[in-house]
Amino acid sequence: MSLYEKKIPQWKVDTVNKLAEMIKKSEMIGLINVEGVGAKQLHGIRESLRGSATIKMARNTLMIRALEKVKKKGIKELANYVKGPVAFIFSDQDPFKLSKFLSENKTAAPAKGGQIAPKDIIVPEMNTGVAPGPFISELAALKIPSRVRGGVIHITEDTVVVKEGEVISNAMAQMLTRLGIEPMELQLKMIAAYADGMIITADALDIDLDQLLDQVIAGHQYAVNLSINIGYPTSETITLLIAKADMEARSLALDIGFFTPDMVEEFLAKANVEAFALAAVLSEKDPNVIPSEVLSQVKAVSAAATAAPEPEPVKDEPPEEEDEEEESVAGLSGLFG
Repeated sequence: MSLYEKKIPQWKVDTVNKLAEMIKKSEMIGLINVEGVGAKQLHGIRESLRGSATIKMARNTLMIRALEKVKKKGIKELANYVKGPVAFIFSDQDPFKLSKFLSENKTAAPAKGGQIAPKDIIVPEMNTGVAPGPFISELAALKIPSRVRGGVIHITEDTVVVKEGEVISNAMAQMLTRLGIEPMELQLKMIAAYADGMIITADALDIDLDQLLDQVIAGHQYAVNLSINIGYPTSETITLLIAKADMEARSLALDIGFFTPDMVEEFLAKANVEAFALAAVLSEKDPNVIPSEVLSQVKAVSAAATAAPEPEPVKDEPPEEEDEEEESVAGLSGLFG
């Protein structure tokens, strides 16, 4: 009995070796679904990725052999996702950014019978360049208005031939292809990726980075607020805590009448407010008690306070007092001469 050793074709050996070398050199190795992607569409996607990522297609068995040949930690687990029509994508980019780029960059593709229209498909008014014949009857059967002009068939108006969500018939798909209309959109979806010794699956890659950033910013703000409210100092909140403590200390000093030289303006402002309030009460009982020039100031302040809208509450921000203090000091001098 003789034994026959099956010889592996050299092109297969070369393919495995080339893929293995690319796996070794790349920081990120991904798998993308290429189902239904034609050569023309794939070429366009490759052009959009030029300089940032490289797509390599091969038989699944050869892709698995290449993964098994490389001695990267955890890389062999990526072979579990080599199923169906997939291709390698090699890059040094972050896999999340690359997945987002792929999802946002779609390419036009011809329609096929049985597909669902992703949006209204419109056949525009156009010169088909086709001579009169059976073609005009085919257009009429699909309810596309046309007529012969100058020896060729013209479509006379923009026509919605398939509405969003409807099934595209075989006849309509063929007509759209003949007219050069590619209504479908294709995108490469990353189904798994290897980076930093870990396998990242499609559900983890399919995240909204903008929404995630908003959540991080909101979380940071909540942490800052908590730190201030409970008095827990950090390098980021110590300035705010000191400002809050200073504001509360000044407010307490005003309430209990504890005078300090640096708060002279605040005490004068408070005295001015109280003086105006007293003048307003006295003027109601006997307007002659208050000098006319002071009384006019009291009425002006009262009218301004009545007309002013209610201020919106501001959290964690000290009130702006400088302008009010200057006006109040001026009013105090007028009251007491």
